[in-house]
Amino acid sequence: MVENNHSTDASGEFHRSRSHFDDRILADADARWPVEPGRYRLVVSLACPWASRMLVVRRLLGLESAISLGVTDPIQDERSWRFTLDPGGVDPVLGIGFIGDAYYAREADYTGGISVPAIVDIPSGRLVTNDYLQMTLDLSTQWTAYHREGAPDLYPEHARAEIDEIVEAVFQDVNNGVYRAGFAAAQDKYDRAYTALFERLDRLEERLATRRYLVGDTITEADIRLFTTLVRFDAVYHGHFKCNRNKLSEMPALWAYARDLYQTPGFTDTVDFDHIKRHYYQVHTDINPTRIVPLGPDLSGWNTPHGREELGGRPFGDGTAPPPPPTGEDFNVLRPGRALSVGESDRPGVDAVGGDPGQFQCVVHGGQECPGGPAPAFVDSVGPVLLDQAGFDNVDLGDVLSARDLVAPVNQGVPMDF
Repeated sequence: MVENNHSTDASGEFHRSRSHFDDRILADADARWPVEPGRYRLVVSLACPWASRMLVVRRLLGLESAISLGVTDPIQDERSWRFTLDPGGVDPVLGIGFIGDAYYAREADYTGGISVPAIVDIPSGRLVTNDYLQMTLDLSTQWTAYHREGAPDLYPEHARAEIDEIVEAVFQDVNNGVYRAGFAAAQDKYDRAYTALFERLDRLEERLATRRYLVGDTITEADIRLFTTLVRFDAVYHGHFKCNRNKLSEMPALWAYARDLYQTPGFTDTVDFDHIKRHYYQVHTDINPTRIVPLGPDLSGWNTPHGREELGGRPFGDGTAPPPPPTGEDFNVLRPGRALSVGESDRPGVDAVGGDPGQFQCVVHGGQECPGGPAPAFVDSVGPVLLDQAGFDNVDLGDVLSARDLVAPVNQGVPMDF
């Protein structure tokens, strides 16, 4: 079994290799890859936890205008990550159909795996780095000249030793631990990964019972790296990867902590549960040969009160919350009040929804309710949905369904079965 450039060996143990392309973009005009706004493009999958780290850090630091964003289809083919969400199946900035093209532009005889996140040099079309362990740190330390006003310090110098220690433990036992359990091909290897995972989660549960964040009283790199695994835990890792001693939602401190971060600006708009579920369940066919995507779990709990404010803390330290995301970069269809304006689509490559301004107030998945409106009958990707008749007349159902997204208005609609 191969998962990007990572594999399971003959003994049945999963191994994650270090990134092959580990160049860095530095705040040095003489560097091979100097910091330069507009020069580089970040390519991500919304399904990927390693890529999601970059999305969160980029948002919190306000680097959207300095580093552009390309989003791949959550479903890979034999050539890996593809730009089939974009018109014509081509990234509009890089002009390529697969992120692998940038890898081969950098190294023509490259035979390793193709992974995201990846940063591409736009002028040359060559991959700069796919080093997911270093990328976020460099956004914090090398791109400071382009941070937004009020950007938080996610990697404060005085706390780096403690952050690094926690990050390493979380990587080994949690971030990579769920993969070690899920892709294990021998019982003893699975048992070992499963045990280490839940021992670490128990320690984190104890630590977070009395403190709002992992290090100090503000959000740091350590929280971001833990969050991107936790937000996928119940939807994917609990069942798909057999990490099933208990759900995240059954661990009180960790569950409240995860909801706190999820509801924090800069986190919530980067989460797309549809991409997450479809990627894992439809790409990992050695684990899930039927490619059936489960309808559950109920995701509505992510928007419930968490009560973590009682522990104190200042999410952004001396900084401020980020502004709303740029057009086309609010990926969370579960966020309450997320609006679709006329001429806007909730997915790249999907025709915009027509209708009167303000007619469509939220995008619905998993039985979520539109604020102030009826409870839609639509469940996940396929099923009935409540649509205003006028809105129904303006929706290209083929395009909408192909993106696994439908809309429901706040006014009373009529049920439609597809």
